[in-house]
Amino acid sequence: MGFASRSVSVIRYRVKGEMEGSFWDAVDTGIKRGAFRELDTPGELVGIGWTSIDDFADNAFNGASYVRGNYVALALRVDIARVPPRILEIELRKETRKILQETGRQRLSSAQRRELKAAVKDKLKRQVFPSIQVFDLVWDTAKRVVYFASLSVKARERVEDLFKKSFGLSLIPLIPYIRAEELLETAE
Repeated sequence: MGFASRSVSVIRYRVKGEMEGSFWDAVDTGIKRGAFRELDTPGELVGIGWTSIDDFADNAFNGASYVRGNYVALALRVDIARVPPRILEIELRKETRKILQETGRQRLSSAQRRELKAAVKDKLKRQVFPSIQVFDLVWDTAKRVVYFASLSVKARERVEDLFKKSFGLSLIPLIPYIRAEELLETAE
Protein backbone atom coordinates (compact mmCIF):
# COMPACT_ATOMS: atom_id res chain seq x y z
CA MET A 1 0.00 0.00 0.00
CA GLY A 2 1.31 3.40 -0.91
CA PHE A 3 0.98 6.87 0.53
CA ALA A 4 -1.87 7.67 -1.88
CA SER A 5 -4.13 4.92 -0.49
CA ARG A 6 -6.88 5.47 2.07
CA SER A 7 -4.90 4.12 4.96
CA VAL A 8 -1.23 3.39 5.25
CA SER A 9 1.14 2.01 7.86
CA VAL A 10 4.34 4.02 8.06
CA ILE A 11 7.64 3.66 9.84
CA ARG A 12 9.94 6.64 10.24
CA TYR A 13 13.71 6.44 10.03
CA ARG A 14 16.47 8.88 10.89
CA VAL A 15 19.11 9.11 8.16
CA LYS A 16 22.57 8.68 9.64
CA GLY A 17 25.79 9.53 7.83
CA GLU A 18 27.07 12.11 5.38
CA MET A 19 27.22 12.07 1.59
CA GLU A 20 30.37 13.12 -0.20
CA GLY A 21 30.35 15.92 -2.76
CA SER A 22 27.25 17.69 -4.02
CA PHE A 23 24.22 16.33 -2.16
CA TRP A 24 21.80 16.20 -5.12
CA ASP A 25 24.43 14.72 -7.46
CA ALA A 26 25.13 12.01 -4.86
CA VAL A 27 21.38 11.34 -4.51
CA ASP A 28 21.02 11.03 -8.30
CA THR A 29 24.00 8.66 -8.50
CA GLY A 30 22.70 6.58 -5.59
CA ILE A 31 19.21 6.25 -7.06
CA LYS A 32 20.56 5.16 -10.41
CA ARG A 33 22.96 2.71 -8.68
CA GLY A 34 20.04 1.14 -6.80
CA ALA A 35 17.49 1.35 -9.63
CA PHE A 36 15.32 -1.72 -10.13
CA ARG A 37 16.90 -4.50 -12.15
CA GLU A 38 16.17 -8.16 -12.52
CA LEU A 39 18.57 -10.50 -10.74
CA ASP A 40 19.86 -13.82 -11.95
CA THR A 41 20.39 -15.44 -8.58
CA PRO A 42 19.26 -18.65 -6.94
CA GLY A 43 16.30 -18.36 -4.61
CA GLU A 44 12.92 -16.70 -4.90
CA LEU A 45 14.05 -13.07 -5.22
CA VAL A 46 14.21 -12.20 -8.93
CA GLY A 47 14.39 -8.39 -8.84
CA ILE A 48 14.81 -5.49 -6.42
CA GLY A 49 15.46 -1.76 -6.60
CA TRP A 50 14.16 1.79 -6.78
CA THR A 51 11.39 2.78 -9.17
CA SER A 52 9.30 5.89 -9.65
CA ILE A 53 6.67 6.42 -6.94
CA ASP A 54 4.19 7.24 -9.73
CA ASP A 55 4.93 4.25 -12.00
CA PHE A 56 6.59 1.10 -10.66
CA ALA A 57 7.64 0.13 -14.20
CA ASP A 58 9.76 3.30 -14.58
CA ASN A 59 13.30 2.94 -13.31
CA ALA A 60 14.95 5.53 -15.60
CA PHE A 61 14.22 8.62 -13.44
CA ASN A 62 14.41 11.01 -16.39
CA GLY A 63 14.65 14.66 -15.38
CA ALA A 64 15.09 13.84 -11.69
CA SER A 65 11.44 12.77 -11.51
CA TYR A 66 11.98 11.69 -7.90
CA VAL A 67 12.49 15.27 -6.61
CA ARG A 68 9.53 16.95 -4.89
CA GLY A 69 10.91 20.15 -3.32
CA ASN A 70 13.21 19.03 -0.48
CA TYR A 71 11.76 15.53 -0.69
CA VAL A 72 12.91 12.47 -2.59
CA ALA A 73 9.96 10.24 -3.51
CA LEU A 74 10.75 6.67 -4.56
CA ALA A 75 9.23 3.23 -4.51
CA LEU A 76 10.99 0.03 -3.55
CA ARG A 77 10.01 -2.72 -5.99
CA VAL A 78 10.59 -6.35 -5.04
CA ASP A 79 9.83 -9.16 -7.51
CA ILE A 80 9.57 -12.66 -6.08
CA ALA A 81 9.04 -15.86 -8.09
CA ARG A 82 7.68 -18.64 -5.92
CA VAL A 83 7.25 -22.10 -7.37
CA PRO A 84 4.16 -23.76 -5.88
CA PRO A 85 5.31 -26.74 -3.76
CA ARG A 86 2.90 -29.22 -5.37
CA ILE A 87 4.06 -28.30 -8.88
CA LEU A 88 7.67 -28.72 -7.76
CA GLU A 89 6.85 -32.10 -6.24
CA ILE A 90 5.11 -33.34 -9.43
CA GLU A 91 7.92 -32.18 -11.72
CA LEU A 92 10.56 -33.62 -9.38
CA ARG A 93 8.85 -37.02 -9.41
CA LYS A 94 8.65 -36.97 -13.24
CA GLU A 95 12.35 -36.14 -13.55
CA THR A 96 13.31 -38.74 -10.93
CA ARG A 97 11.36 -41.48 -12.78
CA LYS A 98 12.97 -40.44 -16.05
CA ILE A 99 16.52 -40.60 -14.61
CA LEU A 100 15.88 -43.94 -12.86
CA GLN A 101 14.61 -45.47 -16.12
CA GLU A 102 17.61 -44.18 -18.06
CA THR A 103 20.15 -45.44 -15.52
CA GLY A 104 18.32 -48.63 -14.47
CA ARG A 105 18.89 -47.88 -10.78
CA GLN A 106 16.38 -48.16 -7.93
CA ARG A 107 17.10 -44.90 -6.08
CA LEU A 108 18.97 -41.62 -6.36
CA SER A 109 21.53 -40.63 -3.78
CA SER A 110 20.67 -37.73 -1.49
CA ALA A 111 23.20 -35.52 -3.29
CA GLN A 112 21.63 -36.38 -6.65
CA ARG A 113 18.14 -35.63 -5.27
CA ARG A 114 19.31 -32.23 -4.00
CA GLU A 115 20.92 -31.36 -7.34
CA LEU A 116 17.86 -32.52 -9.26
CA LYS A 117 15.53 -30.53 -7.00
CA ALA A 118 17.61 -27.37 -7.46
CA ALA A 119 17.67 -27.86 -11.25
CA VAL A 120 13.91 -28.49 -11.46
CA LYS A 121 13.16 -25.53 -9.20
CA ASP A 122 15.37 -23.26 -11.31
CA LYS A 123 13.67 -24.43 -14.51
CA LEU A 124 10.20 -23.86 -13.04
CA LYS A 125 11.19 -20.46 -11.59
CA ARG A 126 11.77 -19.18 -15.13
CA GLN A 127 8.24 -20.27 -16.11
CA VAL A 128 6.44 -18.62 -13.15
CA PHE A 129 5.26 -15.01 -13.22
CA PRO A 130 6.78 -13.13 -10.30
CA SER A 131 4.66 -11.45 -7.66
CA ILE A 132 5.46 -7.75 -7.55
CA GLN A 133 5.53 -5.84 -4.27
CA VAL A 134 5.87 -2.05 -4.26
CA PHE A 135 6.57 0.01 -1.12
CA ASP A 136 6.59 3.81 -1.16
CA LEU A 137 9.41 5.79 0.41
CA VAL A 138 9.62 9.55 0.99
CA TRP A 139 12.89 11.09 2.19
CA ASP A 140 12.66 14.51 3.83
CA THR A 141 16.19 15.70 3.06
CA ALA A 142 15.86 18.85 5.21
CA LYS A 143 14.90 16.97 8.39
CA ARG A 144 16.93 13.84 7.51
CA VAL A 145 13.87 11.62 8.00
CA VAL A 146 12.62 8.80 5.76
CA TYR A 147 8.99 7.65 5.75
CA PHE A 148 8.54 4.08 4.55
CA ALA A 149 5.10 2.67 3.80
CA SER A 150 5.40 -0.79 5.32
CA LEU A 151 5.80 -2.36 8.72
CA SER A 152 6.80 -5.75 7.31
CA VAL A 153 10.09 -6.90 8.80
CA LYS A 154 11.31 -8.32 5.47
CA ALA A 155 10.43 -5.13 3.57
CA ARG A 156 12.15 -3.02 6.23
CA GLU A 157 15.31 -5.14 6.04
CA ARG A 158 15.33 -4.81 2.26
CA VAL A 159 14.86 -1.03 2.24
CA GLU A 160 17.51 -0.52 4.93
CA ASP A 161 19.98 -2.65 2.97
CA LEU A 162 19.24 -1.03 -0.41
CA PHE A 163 19.39 2.49 1.08
CA LYS A 164 22.82 1.71 2.55
CA LYS A 165 24.07 0.27 -0.76
CA SER A 166 22.64 3.14 -2.81
CA PHE A 167 23.58 6.17 -0.73
CA GLY A 168 26.09 4.93 1.85
CA LEU A 169 23.75 6.17 4.58
CA SER A 170 22.14 4.18 7.39
CA LEU A 171 18.48 4.18 8.33
CA ILE A 172 17.81 4.19 12.08
CA PRO A 173 14.19 3.31 12.98
CA LEU A 174 12.57 6.10 15.00
CA ILE A 175 10.97 3.85 17.56
CA PRO A 176 9.62 5.68 20.64
CA TYR A 177 12.68 4.87 22.77
CA ILE A 178 15.17 6.28 20.25
CA ARG A 179 12.96 9.32 19.59
CA ALA A 180 12.75 9.99 23.35
CA GLU A 181 16.57 9.85 23.59
CA GLU A 182 16.81 12.39 20.75
CA LEU A 183 14.34 14.73 22.44
CA LEU A 184 16.17 14.49 25.77
CA GLU A 185 19.52 15.22 24.10
CA THR A 186 18.15 18.34 22.42
CA ALA A 187 16.50 19.50 25.66
CA GLU A 188 19.86 19.46 27.45
